[in-house]
Amino acid sequence: NVELITNGFDADDFAGIKPIRTDKFTIQHIGVVDELRDPRSVMLAIRELIAQDATRMAEFNIEFVGSVNTEFQNWVKADTALTPITAFKSYVPHQELLSLYARTDLQLLVLAKTALAPGNLPGKFFEYLASGKPILAIGPVDGDAASILSDTQAGKIFEHDDISGIKQFLLGQFEYWKNDGGMKNKGNFKYSREYLTSQLIQLLESL
Repeated sequence: NVELITNGFDADDFAGIKPIRTDKFTIQHIGVVDELRDPRSVMLAIRELIAQDATRMAEFNIEFVGSVNTEFQNWVKADTALTPITAFKSYVPHQELLSLYARTDLQLLVLAKTALAPGNLPGKFFEYLASGKPILAIGPVDGDAASILSDTQAGKIFEHDDISGIKQFLLGQFEYWKNDGGMKNKGNFKYSREYLTSQLIQLLESL
C-alpha cells in the first residue's frame, strides 16, 4: 500500500501579498533555464503573436529570474522582437521573490525534458499555486503536474513542441489581462503544508 504526500507551500509566506495591476502583460519564469528546461517554444509563440500585431510588443513583458544559460540568453538577444521585451535577473532572496508574484500576470513552468518529467513536481510549482496567478506549463500533458493543474484549474500544460496551443493560451490570457480578468487558482489549499501535515497525521493515526 502506498500513500503519497506531495511537497507544498507555506500559506503564511503569502499572507498580505496583494496582486498589483501591471502596466504590461508580465510573464515570469523562476528558476533554472538550461538544455533540459528550454522555454524556446513559449518565446516563439510570443514572437508569432507580435508578428500578427506589432502593437503587442509594447504590452508584453517577459522576466527570467534565476540561472539562465548563456546560449538561451544569446538566442533571445539575437531576436529583434524578443530582446526589447525580455529581462534576465539573477537570484533574489525568497522574501523579495514572494513580492514578485504580486506583479506577475502569468507564471511559466518548464519541466525538464527527461524520462522522469511525468513525475516531476518542482518546489516552485507549489508556490506558483499559492500565488493565485495562472500557470503556463511546458511538459508532459499526462504527468503529475498536468493532473494538479487540472484539479486546481490553475493553468494549462502543453508539450514542448505545441507552439500553436501555447500561442492560443497566451492570447487568451493576454485578452483576460487587457480586460482586467484572468484565471484564478482553485482548490490549492490542499497543497498548503498545514493541510498536508494534517493528512500525514491522519495516515499515522490509521496505522
